[in-house]
Amino acid sequence: MASDLQEHPDGDPAAAVVLPVYGPDGTCLTDFGPDPVVAAGGAPRTGERRQIEAIRSCEPGPVLDAWLRGLDLRVLSSAIVVEVIAAQDRVESHQHARKLAMIAELASRDEMSPEWSPLAGAPPTQACVAGDELAMRLGWPRVTATKTVHRALVLDGMLGATREALEVGHLDPAKAQVLTAGLADLSFQVAHAVEDAVLPDADQCSVAELRQRVAREIRLVDPEGAAARRERARCTRKVSHPRPQPDGMASMWLVLDAADALRVDGVLTHAAKTAKALGDDRTLDQLRADGLRDLVVGDVPASDGPAFEVRLSPGLPVPPEPKRSWNGATFTDPDGVVLTCPVEPIPVATLTPVVGTATRHAGGRAHPAALLRAPDAPIETTDTETETAARTEVETRTEVETRTGVETRTGAESRTGVGTGRATRTSTVATAPTAPSARAEDTASGASSGATAPTLAPSTVATTPTTPRRGCTRCSGRPGAEVRITIPASTLLGLDDQPAHLDGHGPIDAVQARALAIGGVWQRVVTDPVTDRVLDVGRERYRPPAALADLIRTRDKTCAAPGCRVPACSCELDHTQEFHPQPGGDLDAPLGRTDASNLGPVCHRHHRLKTDGGFRLRQISPGLYEWITPTGHRYLTRPGTGQCHDATADPYDAPPPF
Repeated sequence: MASDLQEHPDGDPAAAVVLPVYGPDGTCLTDFGPDPVVAAGGAPRTGERRQIEAIRSCEPGPVLDAWLRGLDLRVLSSAIVVEVIAAQDRVESHQHARKLAMIAELASRDEMSPEWSPLAGAPPTQACVAGDELAMRLGWPRVTATKTVHRALVLDGMLGATREALEVGHLDPAKAQVLTAGLADLSFQVAHAVEDAVLPDADQCSVAELRQRVAREIRLVDPEGAAARRERARCTRKVSHPRPQPDGMASMWLVLDAADALRVDGVLTHAAKTAKALGDDRTLDQLRADGLRDLVVGDVPASDGPAFEVRLSPGLPVPPEPKRSWNGATFTDPDGVVLTCPVEPIPVATLTPVVGTATRHAGGRAHPAALLRAPDAPIETTDTETETAARTEVETRTEVETRTGVETRTGAESRTGVGTGRATRTSTVATAPTAPSARAEDTASGASSGATAPTLAPSTVATTPTTPRRGCTRCSGRPGAEVRITIPASTLLGLDDQPAHLDGHGPIDAVQARALAIGGVWQRVVTDPVTDRVLDVGRERYRPPAALADLIRTRDKTCAAPGCRVPACSCELDHTQEFHPQPGGDLDAPLGRTDASNLGPVCHRHHRLKTDGGFRLRQISPGLYEWITPTGHRYLTRPGTGQCHDATADPYDAPPPF
């Protein structure tokens, strides 16, 4: 079986590539003829090497794809199997290039570039709606679909050479993405110069190496534009929203200035290592994560401390580097003492037991948040506290107040929606035996004082001595530090262990849900005893009252668009049928009401798509939505349940599948 004629770089035709044919036992049945290497005076090659050369020489296309489909990998040698995998990768790159060309064609259509009305604000960053169309049809994340459309347009336009390399399998999709991400925002001249420099050898380097080469070539080709590129990059700094992970966990990632990221990393690492040296049994990764949480949220669980207030002192001089033995098994210090491991400096710290605190625990662990303090930070005292023989001790009181907003649905299966906000109030008091004084800190004050204690929020120095309050239950929490949970009432009462739903995350186990619900504030929500859906409590005004808004968000849980996972609490409540007449619309068209059957949570992007992007939305019944895209595709979805149905080919009078 042969492929099309190949050509040398000078244009002369080469012999047709012959792909090997294998027998049932894996024996190669193809005669490749005389070895051209031997004819040129070189050493003869084995038959396996001739087969590898033939497979590598075949460009991706129908011939190679058909040959791959007909192979029995079980009878082939390992070397041939590796080369077959590489050939399959070339075929996939070729198919990926074709798919991107199709996406670029779709994105170029007029209906994919709607006119955005200025009445709804500035045009969105992504003016093309092809990504939204594909996200609904293919179930892709919207961000992934948008980036794919952008990559397709770049390859179809400015980076034509990269597209050709992808088509012939010289590049794989990951390497093509490196080039499009690195060169898309550059001028034609710079992008083409970098492309010409890195493409010839791109197949010989890894993705990370290619990324480094692209960055290096950009600096060499356009050194004057470094400042502008740096400023554009700084504008992309962000912290992502949580992404659900298994077993009740979530992940977040952030993009910072490199120097800022190193500083954050250094602070967390220093605090974690110090806590580890003081005997904390958590891993460094756990200490870093807990320290970051406590500094941002101010929420220290009783199980994590702090039971001690920690004050760092300048470290001891680093001991001389021990000498390694010839086999690396032992180490010796300058005095010849044999050591089992290298000597490392131990942080010096003073531990003061915390007495009378609301959250003291028996573990005795020093919390990393208590370690994030300058080593030489002074302790504030009054004038009467100077030069005393007794050492001034710093007492840190952490009072945790749990506020839980809970919604209970009653019906055949009662459910409870729980919102938990943990508010941390930290009071730092400097005391001395001769003249005690006090300093109070309030997390809601917004002012900042000296860094003498592990404060997690700005503080205000009291003008007169005050007695620290103990067991405070009126502390205000950090704004936004609230979570909401929907939990069956039977699970909350301990009758069963059904999973609960954490807004913005997904299912969590019953034990975790009960723990978050302890001490909550409850709100009663009535549901239909048969369908378990929120009852209609319509209103005759544009803005829904708080109770109705809560009902809609509790019912739908996420954005009403297919596949969109934006939590309902972060969405805009949209009138499915417009409440106000639209400019230039039909004046006789019926207007929508403000009730449960005409309201739905829609994220900002999908709200703009419905208003100006050519997407149409209808609420068939409360909580059941129909979306019709600019291309005419029709989707039925019930948000918060994971139910989505492509009804494009269904008759309009067909009943919904759910």
